[in-house]
Amino acid sequence: MLKLTNLDIKTRNTLLSGFNYTFNSGNLYGLVATNGSGKTTFFRAIAKLIKTNDKSISIDNNSSIFYFETHEWFDKNLTGFDYLNFFKKEYNSNVDETEVIKFWNMEDYIKIPIKKYSLGMKQRVLIALYQITNSDIMLMDEITNGLDEESRTLLFSLLNDFKRAGKTIIISSHYKEDIIYHSDYLMSLENRKMEVKKL
Repeated sequence: MLKLTNLDIKTRNTLLSGFNYTFNSGNLYGLVATNGSGKTTFFRAIAKLIKTNDKSISIDNNSSIFYFETHEWFDKNLTGFDYLNFFKKEYNSNVDETEVIKFWNMEDYIKIPIKKYSLGMKQRVLIALYQITNSDIMLMDEITNGLDEESRTLLFSLLNDFKRAGKTIIISSHYKEDIIYHSDYLMSLENRKMEVKKL
């Protein structure tokens, strides 16, 4: 469970003010917001990559959280396999990396340097990190970027599996139609206010 209490997010300007909400397991929350509205900063706040007001973010002691913002975070001299192995160890996961690689059809390139990957290849590796960590809470920022139709189908199939496994997923997009059919709740961030509506 992820609980936000009177959450304020400020950078040069106030992006979110006094937000209270409890995100429950087994649900997918779709966050729709325009560029510059603060959705990425919202994810960074939950992942505790930026400072917020004290005690505004509460996560169950036994719950793990994973956030990998963008493929730009990759060290392009490493391989996708390097990243899968690293995060599997970091999260003490028992997920079989060979099954993850097979799921995304990455056998042909997973062991070559990321600098040789296309955008779609990088994005598949990024999503695979969520699988390999098997985290309870998953924050996915513009996760559909760069995916072809086949990969998008695999992604949303995977998200349904995550929901059935009782995970909490927050996924953002600029486009509501990208995520609304797969979301249990729709979130919108505008004018420093976050609204959450059950679908």
